[in-house]
Amino acid sequence: MRRGILNILFLFSALGLSSCIENDLSYPHLDAAFSSFEVDGQKSVSINADSCTVEIVLDENADMSAVRVTGYTVSNGGEVVGGMPEYLNLNEPVRLTLKVYEDFVWTVSAVQPIERYIRCDNQIGEAEIDPVKKTAYVYVTEEQSLLEVKINEMKLEPEGSRIMSTTGFVSENGQSVPKVEECNFPMTLDCVIMRYFTVDYAGEEIEWSVKFLQKKVDVSVSSVNAWACSAGVRGVTDGKGVPVFEYRIADEEEWWTCSDVKISGTVAAAHVTGLEPDTEYVVRLTNGITTSQERGFRTGAAVQLPNLNFDSWSDNGKYPNAEGSRVWDSANSSGAAVTTSPSDDAVSGKAARLESVSAFGMLAAGNIFTGSFAGLAGLGAELDWGSPFSSRPLALKGYFKYTPMVIGKAKDPYKDMLGKTDECQILVFLTDWTEPFRVNTNEKKFVDLDNDTGIIALGQFNTSETVSDYVSFTLPLTYRNNTRIPRYIVIAGAASHYGDYFTGGIGSVLYLDEFELVYEPSELTDEEYDEVFSLVEPV
Repeated sequence: MRRGILNILFLFSALGLSSCIENDLSYPHLDAAFSSFEVDGQKSVSINADSCTVEIVLDENADMSAVRVTGYTVSNGGEVVGGMPEYLNLNEPVRLTLKVYEDFVWTVSAVQPIERYIRCDNQIGEAEIDPVKKTAYVYVTEEQSLLEVKINEMKLEPEGSRIMSTTGFVSENGQSVPKVEECNFPMTLDCVIMRYFTVDYAGEEIEWSVKFLQKKVDVSVSSVNAWACSAGVRGVTDGKGVPVFEYRIADEEEWWTCSDVKISGTVAAAHVTGLEPDTEYVVRLTNGITTSQERGFRTGAAVQLPNLNFDSWSDNGKYPNAEGSRVWDSANSSGAAVTTSPSDDAVSGKAARLESVSAFGMLAAGNIFTGSFAGLAGLGAELDWGSPFSSRPLALKGYFKYTPMVIGKAKDPYKDMLGKTDECQILVFLTDWTEPFRVNTNEKKFVDLDNDTGIIALGQFNTSETVSDYVSFTLPLTYRNNTRIPRYIVIAGAASHYGDYFTGGIGSVLYLDEFELVYEPSELTDEEYDEVFSLVEPV
């Protein structure tokens, strides 16, 4: 389900649509495309209208051979030729033909990732697991005795499986005989020779073979994930001493120490803070006995978009841009939908005032976004969401106040919201799209915030509360990936969250002022810090 914040009401425009095949007939040229697709056991779905594909990620317990379709929609009144099967065998991609006036062949495919792991003390890297042969190899340091390996946790089959027992060999009367033990992790085992584990999954007993091997470890810095004012550093330690990371500016001699190091097996990890943006550093790992080679890195730039404080307004006050620049735009710039606030109604200087208004008897939500208005399209318009941007901020902060009205205008699928209180939205996200996202409000083509694979980090805030005086907010960006570099940033605000579905309250007003991108971790609370870094700096 796409959660949008824009709505546009434009009339009498030409309809420009794309399709998956060429049309050389005289009847109307309309796509038949899946706009939603749901199945039992679905963790996520990605729909690509350009390639005519639906890609599904299934949970570990789903039956790939009989996946039940629970819902779907087809654009422009299209239908599935022959009807949608109740069950799909997704062990192989399935082809479905959609039809409006033309046929469009779509491919539905699925993957089913199963998490498998073995974790023990002084482990080197992840276990090498072969799910077909049911074998695994686990490497530990030379200092770790194979006679007493502490295994902390283990998962070898899908969710719901249970490791029941393990079989090893002990010496009795000069002979090696098998010994079976019930598994309750953590547990310490003799792993000098191959061990066997019995796993119960759905009533079936599955046998796995696991071999533990010693391996020499060199102390080293393995990776650096450099932000603007901090860096996530990871290294390999040999289990000796107390590991710490030392770092310095590349052309200076003084070293600083980061001793807040987390250890998992032989992996040492830390988040070094207090760094200068756009600066060369070197880092090394030491345990007091051995010191690694130095590794260089450069912190990112702490870039701010122009006019985040909304003090400059161009085009007679219609857009919050300085003359000659174009960062901000609006889907509804006419009338009172987007205006500058009076100078005495701002935190400082000027502010953006967004009001949901009535246009041609329908709702037009007051909104702004980073990007540009691309043109009319049917009863709506096309918008290019995103401004070029390659930095990695941690949060967006600013001020807002809001006066919501009762929702008096509503369209499907939000007709049930009539009579409820309107709500506003503030949104920020980073992407590595190759170009701005072309929103088409007439076709209901919006960014899928949950499933768009181009989104690197996301923060959003909604409220239906009346906020009479400006209050500050900090909106952390939750990163979904710790290495990808953005190409675009989208910041948007709307007085009516569901305005792109013509749903909202006439007269709802949202004020925005003094936005700023946050790069310094110390400016975040502990909870905000965890929200940003919980996924991107794992040990």
